[in-house]
Amino acid sequence: HIMPRLQSTLDELADADPLPPLPNTGWEETTVLAAAMAPNVDRFITDLKATNLSLAGRCAAQPEVTVSEALKEELRRALVQRTQEPMADLRARIAAGLALGELGHPLFSRCEGSRGSYLLPPLLAIPGGTYLIGSDEGLYEDEAPVHGVEIEPFAIAQFPVTNAEWTLFMQAGGYEDERWWETEAAQAWRRGEGTAEGPKQSWRENRKFYRANLDTIHQWQQQGRIAAQEAEGYKEIARMSDDAFEALLREWYPEGRQTQPAFWTDNTLNHPAQPVVGICWFEARAYCAWLSAQTGQTFRLPTEAEWEAAARRSQHRRFAFGDEFDAAHCNTFETHIRRATPIGVFPGGATPEGLADMTGNTWAWTSSLYNPYPYDLTDGRENLLTKDARRVVRGGSWDAPWVYARTTFRYHYTPVNRSYDLGFRCLMRPSPSGS
Repeated sequence: HIMPRLQSTLDELADADPLPPLPNTGWEETTVLAAAMAPNVDRFITDLKATNLSLAGRCAAQPEVTVSEALKEELRRALVQRTQEPMADLRARIAAGLALGELGHPLFSRCEGSRGSYLLPPLLAIPGGTYLIGSDEGLYEDEAPVHGVEIEPFAIAQFPVTNAEWTLFMQAGGYEDERWWETEAAQAWRRGEGTAEGPKQSWRENRKFYRANLDTIHQWQQQGRIAAQEAEGYKEIARMSDDAFEALLREWYPEGRQTQPAFWTDNTLNHPAQPVVGICWFEARAYCAWLSAQTGQTFRLPTEAEWEAAARRSQHRRFAFGDEFDAAHCNTFETHIRRATPIGVFPGGATPEGLADMTGNTWAWTSSLYNPYPYDLTDGRENLLTKDARRVVRGGSWDAPWVYARTTFRYHYTPVNRSYDLGFRCLMRPSPSGS
């Protein structure tokens, strides 16, 4: 338990300030090296566990350290418990989540399929029925009206897809095997066609809006709808010369074939325990197709109505965890972390049913086209063959303010967008037999 408490620390931070790191002794890296040289590794790590659980987990995860499976299981259980302790400092829970990612999360089942290893995520069942979606609170017109949607039963992954899961997709040749890229547009993207032009054009459209609506951007900031840093970023892009802006786009979006997520080499975003980001819509769907083939089950992206039904259930929650926003319950701009956190380290932020990271952390792709409400499954918005049209993303992110993390907020990207805070989670449709 860290002093001062998290809320006191957050209250003292300026809008642009990141959350300060945990205090440390300076001996952490030396301890990791020493673990490999200890005459009795299990005793060394057991003693360390009593004083620094996360560091003990890191030591046990080193490939050159031989630890008994019993001790590894003990560490995994303890680390999961630490991530779920509401009174533990958020930064301590993050450290535990990172160590857990290196050791292997016990809720994921490592399996062997016909196309290599895969991680089967824990799934939560969502019953069928009529769910109310949308909002009439007046913040954004595209959320209205509130209306009922009939939802068939499904199961949804408890967590967003992680870098650990994505690693196995890459190792299995996911980017090389055209079977997983099921549409003509997906095949073209895999070959490297249009991988850059789509997001560039999206940003050009955004820049036109910024230039024409500087007063609106200022009003949004005053209303708390966007953070000051976000507003300044919009204004900076609006003030750029055309040449400077195009140079920036070329830096952001390189041409040609892509064989890994956009931020795969970024050490702030590529830890095994973090949600995978920099994933376009085609990549997310290819992963679902690969996982379906591996498991013999039907995995896909959720529709936006299914996503919202899972996040709100019959209580019609404004956030996944309740109606009142709390920066200590989720990873949004107000939490000051400034990167994706390991999955499942906000015990107060999960839905009452246990669905984690639905509020903040990373945006989640849905299958749905960005069409006006009311939602109608049969009106073409779930047409997977529609090219270039924007798809809905949900849930907010670490780089977005709280208002975007509401369960009813609808954002949208072109299907080739690969933002640093954009990932996905899988939905599984039960087989007709219910098995």
